[in-house]
Amino acid sequence: MKIKSKKVNLRYGENPNQKAYLINKTDKSIFDFQISGKKLSYNNLIDLDSGLKCLNEFEEPTSIIMKHTNPCGVASDKKIKNAFLKSYQSDPKSSFGGIIFLNRKVSYELSREIVKNFYEMIAASDFSKDALKVLKQKKNLILIKIPKTIKQFQIYKSTLFGDLYQSNDFTPINKSFINLVSGKKTTQKSIEDLLFSLKVVKHLKSNAVVLSRNKQTVGLGHGQTNRVDALNFALKNMKKYFKKKIFVCASDGFFPFTDSISLLNKSGCQVVGQPSGSINDNKIIAYSNKNRISLYFIKNRLFKH
Repeated sequence: MKIKSKKVNLRYGENPNQKAYLINKTDKSIFDFQISGKKLSYNNLIDLDSGLKCLNEFEEPTSIIMKHTNPCGVASDKKIKNAFLKSYQSDPKSSFGGIIFLNRKVSYELSREIVKNFYEMIAASDFSKDALKVLKQKKNLILIKIPKTIKQFQIYKSTLFGDLYQSNDFTPINKSFINLVSGKKTTQKSIEDLLFSLKVVKHLKSNAVVLSRNKQTVGLGHGQTNRVDALNFALKNMKKYFKKKIFVCASDGFFPFTDSISLLNKSGCQVVGQPSGSINDNKIIAYSNKNRISLYFIKNRLFKH
């Protein structure tokens, strides 16, 4: 059966002086999955799109807090409540007014933790009845029950020159995605942290760097015009909220010089994941060997513009 496109007018675009609407091409729209809260806006839909794409990278209980299409805190844990608390602790200041994404049901206990702070929206796989009673007390809080994911095989953007199209990247980020190129092997735990970091860095605006420990982001750098500034931003966040200095680092592009990896080494990083392709790859490998850093080259570059 052919599905007719449906135009839905939105309150406004990115700013109140801009008009906006959504063209829906599926039998159900995202509005059908809204449980409560104020009407979805243009910015809400953009953030929902970004957050769900990132959440789809994870199978274990995971919490993501998004701000302006970028995660500001991500964590995985055996229990979704702990994952949420860790994602909040990653950057409490930035989480204010953010959007929470959870790939497990929201329990009453978790809902009580969530309402301690202000959030714009919660998108979760489900909500218990008791949790809904708590969350619905905040009338403007948007609640979304995450629909079954439809794979987006083609990505396109509108430009001044026409619509740009590209295939989506469905390469799984697992052990086969990374390759050890330095002499020092690392632990299974650190490999899991590195894979976790790569899943996050894939969904940050480039230049992007993710620092993590125990499947919790401890520092995020994104949207900077050079990779050193992205790294410094991430390190600043880590030093602000975390005392322990042992962590792993994932970068969406290669470090072209040893300045970044030297800074990581001085700050306590033991494992680095980055794509190859720099004319200085051998220098980065040599530095890693000299300083006992486990350096992994990743299968694909992970730019997001």
